[in-house]
Amino acid sequence: MKVPAIIRSGWWVAFAAAGLTLIVGAVLVAPLFDRSPGGSPEADFYLADTTVPKEYVVRAMNRDGVRALVTPTMIDAAEVDRFNREERGKMLVPDDRVIGVEISGDARAYPLRLMRWHEVVNDVVGGEPIAVTYSPLCDSVAVFDRMLDGIEVELGVSGLLYNSNTLLYDRRLEPPNTPLWIQLDGRPVAGPAPGSQPRLVPGPATLTTWAAWRARHPATGVLAPLPEMKRPYKRDPYHSYFGSDLLRFPVDPLPPAEGLSLKDRLVIVTVDGEDTAISLPSLAAAAGARSGSVKVMVQGLALRLRFDADLGVADVEPLGEPDRLTAVRYAFWFAWYAIARTSHQLPAAGVDAPHPAGFSHFGVLDVLSSTTPRPARSGAFNQLRGGA
Repeated sequence: MKVPAIIRSGWWVAFAAAGLTLIVGAVLVAPLFDRSPGGSPEADFYLADTTVPKEYVVRAMNRDGVRALVTPTMIDAAEVDRFNREERGKMLVPDDRVIGVEISGDARAYPLRLMRWHEVVNDVVGGEPIAVTYSPLCDSVAVFDRMLDGIEVELGVSGLLYNSNTLLYDRRLEPPNTPLWIQLDGRPVAGPAPGSQPRLVPGPATLTTWAAWRARHPATGVLAPLPEMKRPYKRDPYHSYFGSDLLRFPVDPLPPAEGLSLKDRLVIVTVDGEDTAISLPSLAAAAGARSGSVKVMVQGLALRLRFDADLGVADVEPLGEPDRLTAVRYAFWFAWYAIARTSHQLPAAGVDAPHPAGFSHFGVLDVLSSTTPRPARSGAFNQLRGGA
């Protein structure tokens, strides 16, 4: 019997593996999303008045489909070590990504392996009420002040997305009376009179590895896992999604095909009220290696960025005048492009608008032209690792 050519060539193995990957990915991700027929975005929230195109507001899951946390239990690094020794499966390993926050000497770490199952943590750090937020589909990190017009809000996950980014709501208010805020930039885009609602104000945050954060903050607190969530915490439902440029929900506008890939990672710094996006691939190009330390100038402020492009982390340190750096956020390129453009921070698609010196055409800092002078290297990149 003649064996088909595709079997003889071995290509059937690749096709079978790809099919299995898609099936496993769908099984893992499906519990997080509910797009059943008749599940309209208007089911809970007031969307008759939006400040963004309504067709790009979609329902991904039911309201509170993932459980936001309020004043959660924190543990110390020694407890993390004990957990790693005694439990089946590690709670945190050195290269795991964590969101780090430090206010008035109070340092806390929020592991992404927990945050992808909660997305919002309402906490008090250094006496300040904040919300630590993570939108997995955009890999976006933002930490917000929870005081709005003198009132302390409690943020939750609406189940709605705009341009694949989580829309947050105030859990103190019963829908439809709450505004809906974009997780990446804090804009109110829906709810009663969204144009007159206050904006969530982002603050500094660090997306780094557990090893790096622990080394700098040995006394750090760490978000404690919920005992009933042990099994979900061990799963990564976004693994296959992160490994491709495929998007699950509609996004418009998408960035141009040339240049960065859709899911290249950015760190967005706010200096003197102006947002500047810096891509991790550009940091790697400036450093000549996939990880290291690079100095850049943003709005005349020198910043040192310690990064690892493969792990998707970057720590931002102002070198003088720290009060000028008011916020640090992180996101995939496609998310920042779509959301920043709709907030009028970038020119309209196709417009050859001028940009400040040192910026690319699409508003991302050109790190190679914005690095501060540093001594010539003698071939070894190790001279840069501690900052030049």
